[in-house]
Amino acid sequence: MTRYRTRRSLSKPPPGTTWAPYCRHKSQLTGGNRTDLLVDGTEAFPAMIEAIDGAREIVLMDSYMFAADAAGRMFKDALERKARQGVPVYLSVDGVGVISEPTSFFEDMSRSGVHVLIYRSVKPWRRSFGLFRRNHRKLLAVDGRVGFCGGINVGHQWLPLERGGLGWHDLHLRLEGPAVADLARLAASTWIVHSGVRVARGSEAPAVEAEGDDYVSILGSRERNNRHTIRQAYLHAIRAAGQYVYIANAYFLPERGMRRALRNACERGVDVRVMVPTTSDILAVQLASGAMYSRLLKYGVRIFRWRGPMMHAKSAVVDDQWATVGSFNFDHRSWRMNLEVNATIVGPRLAGELSKVFLRDLEWCDELTREKWSRRSFFTKALEWVFFQFRRFL
Repeated sequence: MTRYRTRRSLSKPPPGTTWAPYCRHKSQLTGGNRTDLLVDGTEAFPAMIEAIDGAREIVLMDSYMFAADAAGRMFKDALERKARQGVPVYLSVDGVGVISEPTSFFEDMSRSGVHVLIYRSVKPWRRSFGLFRRNHRKLLAVDGRVGFCGGINVGHQWLPLERGGLGWHDLHLRLEGPAVADLARLAASTWIVHSGVRVARGSEAPAVEAEGDDYVSILGSRERNNRHTIRQAYLHAIRAAGQYVYIANAYFLPERGMRRALRNACERGVDVRVMVPTTSDILAVQLASGAMYSRLLKYGVRIFRWRGPMMHAKSAVVDDQWATVGSFNFDHRSWRMNLEVNATIVGPRLAGELSKVFLRDLEWCDELTREKWSRRSFFTKALEWVFFQFRRFL
């Protein structure tokens, strides 16, 4: 199979870049990429299916959830078509993310030639049994040339309402260029460590040519290393902020260091805004998160609650210079335990686009004020306090 090489000479940034202070992991930057922001499953699903249909060498896909519903069948058919054409297809799903899905759904894919890995099954009799660490990534790498990552799983939640879905709001990123090789290596590493299967060995493909002008860093936590890489990137960018920090995160439970960075940014006069769902699909996280809103509002953080269908995005943009989209939540599990992946893009083009999307989304939000939040009932405050004590397990 194919080992993908990146032309690292492309990673050297031009002199005088304005985004240098925001980027902690400069050595991991790869230049010559094209990045496109995809909003909701309405844009992401067709683009991902198109990429799979165009595969010639290999398809690597990680999805925390892969449901046996309309969305899942659409991707199942695409992956099986490629496998039957002789293209190696590797799909990794999480044991918790697919716990309610029928085993026969994945067995059918295996019989069609798709290599399926259920990461850390929650069934004790399975060799891959595991309870705590999860594969929370949502990524797709095709031929080392086209890749995707973000917050969108495979499920009807991300289908639009008019197609029988739940219309969840989310963000995904499409990449072309050398950085895709890093996505492919990240996906391959899970197979190597977890199952001993080496999916990226054999003849080497030509180095991937530049496709655009974007500098991208693929930041991913692995089984045994890089546990704090994404968190460090967030902290570095927030500490460098001079104008604004816009964060959209579905499960917002920042630990002490992150809260301190947000407070310090507010004290410097930075416009810090955080978008969260009004009603989360995980009530325990919603309650635990609510316990810290009063403190954040006191610091000067502006909190906006999305009032449409579930807001599931995990993104941030700082000063039109630094942007990130991926699977990383502001919670203990993403920081300490889960396998995650975020793409960090530096420079004004994508950062400006993500900033515009964030500000546009604020029209669908209600801003939370200290006065309004203080009017919660004693019972609600007590529940929030209780769940906040268990935040490390949520």
